[in-house]
Amino acid sequence: MSYDELPNSAPHTEETQSRKVPMLITLTVLALTGGTVVVANRGGAAASVVSSSLQAKDSAPAGPSGPRDSSASCIETSDAVMSGYDLVAYFSLGSGDSGVQGSSDYTSTYNGYSFYFSSAANQALFEASPTSYLPKYGGFCTYGIAEESWWTWETIKSNGPNGDPNVWEIINGELFFFMYKVPKYKYDTLCSEDGVSAIIAKGDANWANYTSGDTDSYFNTECFWWDDDCGMSNDECIDDLTDDDSYACESR
Repeated sequence: MSYDELPNSAPHTEETQSRKVPMLITLTVLALTGGTVVVANRGGAAASVVSSSLQAKDSAPAGPSGPRDSSASCIETSDAVMSGYDLVAYFSLGSGDSGVQGSSDYTSTYNGYSFYFSSAANQALFEASPTSYLPKYGGFCTYGIAEESWWTWETIKSNGPNGDPNVWEIINGELFFFMYKVPKYKYDTLCSEDGVSAIIAKGDANWANYTSGDTDSYFNTECFWWDDDCGMSNDECIDDLTDDDSYACESR
């Protein structure tokens, strides 16, 4: 049975909870005076980026149903985006490499969310241009956002579609995550059939609809899948489909 044939192909809440890797690190932000760096997000609105050594601002934007629902498990602001993986590091990794875990020693805050980095240099790059490194669709599974029509904003906030920090792709200079290698393979196949621009435009439109246009205001902090090759027990594994990885959407 294929990933896109299952209306419940993202893990149920109980299974998701059992597979989550809890973030046990408590973020401590030093409160100093001033120091907010103001940049423009993709929509042109001002957004604050705060270094870990600067005062944090409560700048959570209004979401699709009013103020951000911090109780929605996938998008809680209490944990680091993408389980603390260094978003800047992906742009210097080779295709197929595992992500690089960041550290709370190098933390920046963007739109109320914490981002970890593996070095001061990568932290500085992010703070200079955060929208250059933000994950597409908040770090949720790209294939799920673009192709799985059963998702709603309520189910995305609470249950996925999960992302995997180790299954990713850079397309046209932007960072995309996937639940595991099968959705990535299927997304790459759609790129080859329909064209990169068309499939990205579809995902962009869906994400904008889910977030009521606040596309850079919600990020995945809790909903992850850690088996790179296989999904749930009845889903396909990448070895079931192909051992030919010659085509990818990836372009930098």
